[in-house]
Amino acid sequence: MAHSLITIFLLFLITPLDLSMAKHCAFCSRYTVHIINKLRSHSPNLKIHCASKDDDLGYHTLSINQDFNWSFCESIFPRTLFFCHFWRGSKEKAFDVFNDAHTCVKGSGNINILTICKWKVRSDGFYLEEYSSKNDTYYMYHYLEWS
Repeated sequence: MAHSLITIFLLFLITPLDLSMAKHCAFCSRYTVHIINKLRSHSPNLKIHCASKDDDLGYHTLSINQDFNWSFCESIFPRTLFFCHFWRGSKEKAFDVFNDAHTCVKGSGNINILTICKWKVRSDGFYLEEYSSKNDTYYMYHYLEWS
């Protein structure tokens, strides 16, 4: 009997009382990934396809300065991975845009103190916003080239 009551109590704790709460992350963090087209004007439109193991976000064509973004809940035991494939004219590139809750992508450098991973796509490559605790500022880190 006591075991049943404990089980019911635990289920009550983790089950949203209101369906609108399902949009919020319970016991974990909500992350947002932004892909922003910062190519020069008169450049071909940027085409992207982003997905994870569980969610295909579809194909999108971004005009200059357009921001494609999505949010998700990262579990207590982080293992979420999102990748994107990018096309610009005859050039293309595919890579992980989120695979680490602390730095957005493993090996990118500084810890991300926010839960936002902001990518800017430029003609010379892909930039990830990072935080410098030394200067207490954000800057765009040149993460990858197109080639």
